[in-house]
Amino acid sequence: MKTPTNARHTALALLGVFVALLVTVHGMPRAASGQSVVSPVITSRPADPSASTTATFAFAALSGAAFRCARDGSTFTACASPVTYTGLTQGRHTFSIVTVVAGTESIPTAYDWVVDTVAPPAPVLTTVPANPTSNATNTASWTSAEAGAAFRCSLENGPWTTCTSPLTWVIDTSNNGQHQLAVQAVDAAGNVSATTAYAFKYQKGLPESGVPFTVAGSVGDLVPGVWRPLSVTVTNPNPVTIRVSALTVAVAADSTPPGCTSAANLELRQPSVTTSSVLLVASRGSVTLPDQGVATAEIRLRNLPTVNQDVCKNKSFALTWSGTASN
Repeated sequence: MKTPTNARHTALALLGVFVALLVTVHGMPRAASGQSVVSPVITSRPADPSASTTATFAFAALSGAAFRCARDGSTFTACASPVTYTGLTQGRHTFSIVTVVAGTESIPTAYDWVVDTVAPPAPVLTTVPANPTSNATNTASWTSAEAGAAFRCSLENGPWTTCTSPLTWVIDTSNNGQHQLAVQAVDAAGNVSATTAYAFKYQKGLPESGVPFTVAGSVGDLVPGVWRPLSVTVTNPNPVTIRVSALTVAVAADSTPPGCTSAANLELRQPSVTTSSVLLVASRGSVTLPDQGVATAEIRLRNLPTVNQDVCKNKSFALTWSGTASN
């Protein structure tokens, strides 16, 4: 039985609608198994990770092929090599490209990369040379809050070079001025942190005796006949612990105003620092007496009933200190 002519027309019309819907829904057909549309090759691409918000891709395929590109899951559109994207946000991105031959697309070629323009935190120094130091060979170490960060260092304000922690180096001991160390962290994208710097001074080794130290002490509100403790602080500026074995306080001679001389009006008790009761002061540290079983100095205004001591009212006397220390 033959199909009526008008029926054939109806079938063809329906087939045309079906094909149109197929193209609309599925887009350009991809190469099926066994077909020879070769996927493109990406020949140039950004680093992963990248510290740039601009990315350029170059690509190639067989002669006569066209290309369609997409970024971050967007719709594929016609493109030509090279293609550049700008204003990229922080984080992961994807570039995809297909070859188009005779209306058929290849399997996509894709590349993922991360945009990272944020510098890592500055390194934190955990050990540094003493300041001052008597060592020609010195060591410093540091950490970074960003895992996997690399480091670069500058010594004596010189050029930046790759370095690792800990770092050991030899200083020029003929230079008694400041010596410098600077460290920066560099993340995988090449972002560079702020600089962490440390400066220190070299000095020759301390003598066994005659080690320098400073003493400060004061007291107020003296009352006739009453002993007052002096607030005495011993400070060690040296890079090693010192042993203070003698400490003496004196009141500077002063006869102004007349009738209020220090010798006639003041008495002193010395701190109990001796060779058998030494005071240990840590490197670049301070100790305030009394401490370590060592008593502090005391002072009092003599009680002189037959002398008018009103002339000493609001009077200040200078104290002088001397002592001996060793390392």
